[in-house]
Order: sequence, then C-alpha cells, then structure tokens
Amino acid sequence: MIIFISSALLAVWSLKNTIALRNALLAIGTLVTLFLLWQYSKQNRAEAASMPRSGSWGQYTPLALSFAMLIWVVIHYFFFSSESGQQFQELSSTWVRVLESILIGAATGLVLRDHPKRAQFLWLGIYGSFVYLLIHYLGMYFQTGQAFMPNYYFSSPFGNKINTVLMGGLFISAVCGSSANALLNNRPHYSWPIYCYWLLGVLTILFAVTTIIDTRNGVGVGIILIASWAIYIGASKLTQQIKLGKLDWKIGLATLIPAILIIIFIQQHLSINRGWNHFIDDLAVAVKIDEVPNWQDVKKYGYPNTANGEQVYPNNYERAAWATAGIHSITQNPLGYGLLEHSLGKVIHKSYPEANIRSSHSAWIDLGLAFGIPGLLLTLGALLSTIVLALKSDSPNRLVVIWIAADLLLTFTIAEVSSKHTIEILFFCIALLNAMLMRPRKTES
Repeated sequence: MIIFISSALLAVWSLKNTIALRNALLAIGTLVTLFLLWQYSKQNRAEAASMPRSGSWGQYTPLALSFAMLIWVVIHYFFFSSESGQQFQELSSTWVRVLESILIGAATGLVLRDHPKRAQFLWLGIYGSFVYLLIHYLGMYFQTGQAFMPNYYFSSPFGNKINTVLMGGLFISAVCGSSANALLNNRPHYSWPIYCYWLLGVLTILFAVTTIIDTRNGVGVGIILIASWAIYIGASKLTQQIKLGKLDWKIGLATLIPAILIIIFIQQHLSINRGWNHFIDDLAVAVKIDEVPNWQDVKKYGYPNTANGEQVYPNNYERAAWATAGIHSITQNPLGYGLLEHSLGKVIHKSYPEANIRSSHSAWIDLGLAFGIPGLLLTLGALLSTIVLALKSDSPNRLVVIWIAADLLLTFTIAEVSSKHTIEILFFCIALLNAMLMRPRKTES
C-alpha cells in the first residue's frame, strides 16, 4: 500500500492541476505510514528484548538533519521573519506537506530496505507520467503537424521544463543504480522484462527532454547520469576480467550502446537548440554583475555582447547572472528572508535597487536566500550524508541511493526547484534514500 501511494505521488507530484489529489495521497499516505512505523517499532522492541541492538545513530543522520531543517523553519518564523503573513502561509501549507513527505518517504524506504526489488513499482509512477506526456504530445502533433513546438512545454502536462528535468532525472538515476547493481553483483536478480521497462523509460525521457520539451538542463543531467553509468559498468567489468585473466568483447559493446544513444540524442537536441553555441562566452559576461548591469532589467538595458561581439544567448546570460547575484545576496543576508518563493526579488534590492528579478534559477541558492546559511547547510547536509552512508554500506540499494542523491544534487544546482511540490519531492527522496540504507531487521536463526 505505501509503495502504491508513493508511486502515485511520484506520478502526479509534478503534473498540473493535481494539488487536490496530491493532498489526498499525502494525507492517506501519512496515516498508512504511522500504522507502518508503529508496526516496525513493535518488531524492533521485540527484537531488542531477544538480542542486543546493533548499529549506530549515525545511520539516521539524513532524517535527523531533515527534521532539524523543519525546526529551523519554525524558529525562523518566530524570530527572523521578514513577512510573517506569507511565511505563515508557506509554513502551514508547503512545510506541512514536507513533513508528510518525510514520513511517507521514510516508511517507503523501510519497505524497500527489506524488499529491494519492489522499488521498480515505485519508479513506475514516474514512467507513467512520461507516457502521459508522450500521449499528450502526440495528440498535439497530429493536430498541428509539427514535431517540434517551441512553446509546447507551457501547455504540456508538466506545465514547464523543469518538472520534466526533475522527474526524468529521478527515473534515469534510479535505473542507473538498479541496473548497475544487478549487472555487477546480480543483487537483486531481475528478469528481462524489467530491463525492457528500464530501456523504454529512459528512451521516452530522453526523447522528452531533447525534442518534446527541449530543455538543456534535462539533456545535461541525462548525459551525465548515463555517461557515469557506462563508465562505472565498463571500468568495474574490466577490473573483474583483468583479475580473472580473461577479457570479453561484450563489455565494450555494452558501454558502446549507451554512448551511441547519447550521441544521437545530443545531435537531435543541438539541431533545435542554439544555446550551447557560445555557452562559455555567455558565462564570462554574466558573472560580471557590477561591470555589466544589464541583468537587472533586460527590458530596459537589453542584452550585452560577448567578447566576440555576438549577443549573449538570453537564457544562458540571465541564469548565470541571477545566480551570481543570488550568491552575493546570501552573503548580505546570511539568516535568510524566510520565503521559499521569490526571496531573491525581496533581498536583491538592498544591493541593486533597479534589479527586476525574482529567482536565481538555482534551488540551492534560492534555499539559502530563503532560510540562510543554516537552512542551506542542513538541507545539503541531509542529502550529502545519504551519499556518505551509501559509500560505507553493503546494502543492495547503495548504488541506487548514490545515483539518485547525485542527480538531486546536480538538478537542484542548475534548476529552479526550491518551492512548493519540488521541495516536498526533495525531502521525500532524502527520507526514502536514508531508510533504504538502514540495517535490515535481524531474525534469530
């Protein structure tokens, strides 16, 4: 039941017009979670009475830091609030859902700790949302006759580009971790239909980010995840074969296939997106926020030129300049403004009165602007500690945890995913990954 609820949440979390369904799933999921955790606590008490408890409190670090973040949010509201009305609205809505998400994620992770193969039912929800996107896109294609529609993402089920990146990255990273563990350690063992499901899911998502939605963030995240998977599999298999004294050409073929797929999708993406043409030159101009003030109001000042005399690509320049301004603003307001949404727009005027921006387009920067350096350290610490625990763990879920945590770290660095449902997904995943690594219940032999 808890896996079904979590899968349904992952299916609808980033879809438009699903807030009522999300709230219902979170409420029901919380009730199921409380019952499940009560069952686990009874079993743990029974085991503790019959045998000494093993393990350390360190395995709960991500969850502890997540709850510490919730406490800091409440403290910030009472003692450091800048707009108490709006902050209370976020506290009583978004942060309540974050608490529910943490509880549901932890309960789901405990189930997957004991039954790792059931994780494939969890990721099925994300795959379902992309199948829905594909069906919706095909409907629009047959109406318009256009394969590439630049503004389609506004009317797509996800409603914007970044939701596609966030959910697509989660699915691809889960597949990378699951398949790497299965191929290298055969733990757990999967039948061939699961591999077909993984391949279809990854291909659907790659088509979505390169053609349907056309998002460079999605292409970049997808390439990094798949390339790291191919390198890890190839290097691990090669090391194994060298130790055994025999080499198999099939390993080279296995790593060549993803490389070919990456090249095909990159070529398709580059043919319709020119944002990569002078990416580095754009960044070089963007970071000079005092020398080149155009970023403050591009409607008033227009876009600057690169050192080569070409106009910067708008998206590259704006995002990089806003991120630079956001980092500067955190240093000026280290305890944060208190709002997940548009804190940069509130804080930036202290240093740049003419600035007309609302977000840095980097979730970590926006989170630092909202709840300061303490909030940023607690959240980043929670996510990074899952990677540390996974590196030390012998759990069959360890590679899944590492890949998903790395994906979240990357996505939240380059994308505006620090408010509403996206922050709920982040804390759900942190709790999920932490619980997946916890030491399984011991049974007497």
